[in-house]
Amino acid sequence: MRQTCIAICLLFLLAACAETPPDTVIVPTLAELPTLTPSATPTVTATPSPTLSATPTLSATPTLSATPTATLSQTPRPTVTVTPSATITDTPSPTFTASPTPEANLGSLAQLALTAAAATVLPPTLRPPVATPILLDTPAPIAGTPVVAATFTPLPIAPVACPWSLPEALNSLLTGDPGLSTALGCPSGTPAHFAGAAQMFQNGMMYYLDGAPRTIYVLTIDGRYHRFDDTWVQGVDPDSGGEIPPPGLIEPIRGFGKVWRQNPDVRASLGWAITNELGDTATVQYFERGRAIYLPVRGETVILAEDPNGQTGVWRTVSGGF
Repeated sequence: MRQTCIAICLLFLLAACAETPPDTVIVPTLAELPTLTPSATPTVTATPSPTLSATPTLSATPTLSATPTATLSQTPRPTVTVTPSATITDTPSPTFTASPTPEANLGSLAQLALTAAAATVLPPTLRPPVATPILLDTPAPIAGTPVVAATFTPLPIAPVACPWSLPEALNSLLTGDPGLSTALGCPSGTPAHFAGAAQMFQNGMMYYLDGAPRTIYVLTIDGRYHRFDDTWVQGVDPDSGGEIPPPGLIEPIRGFGKVWRQNPDVRASLGWAITNELGDTATVQYFERGRAIYLPVRGETVILAEDPNGQTGVWRTVSGGF
């Protein structure tokens, strides 16, 4: 028995140490074990779960009602009572009593009516109207012999005879404009001839006369002109100011250029030149208050009617020459 137990223990030790499970060893049963009779398995009775009671429903909280805001009532402003100023009482002026009107020579019936009216007070509508004497002014006779006033008859004004007559061609040019002839006055001598030149600008033109003194006239498109002395000296003054004109335009040179550069108002009024200088022999007719200049290269006559200062005036052109 002891040996058997030792053998069994050795077997167990070997089985535990082996890597692979050993073959099944059938151990002989030493004693017959009693067979256990299974007892009846008790039946599990399901215990009913307790029923949950319903959760009470929450009642809605009542909505707070808005408390009405108190309305501000407008307090009426106090009424301003205007105290009237003291009334100014006009003091009546003294009444003048008219002097009694001398009684006229009335008839007996009128005298009787006046007497009755004085004795008995009648309503105004029943009183007879009092006759008012009308005084007539009798004109006094005029003494002496009446004089007949003389009648003034204006005498016609004879036209002023000018000591010099105009060339026929120029006279024909001025005949159609009597106002221009009056502005110029009488001619001063016969026409003269000078070297001249003209140049056209964007807004006018320049004319040059080689007289004594040499003169440059600036004519602008508004119908006005201005007279300048030509002070350009060859070899002293530059021919050009070196201006760079826009495309298609020209910078004036020599005398025209000097006046154009030194007078900003002239430059602003005329603009740039659009042609070169055109020189020719000019025919000039002087007048009391102006002159007429004919430049054949232009084919027209420029008429200048000057202001009292002699430096400015008005101008116009007419076709043709003289």
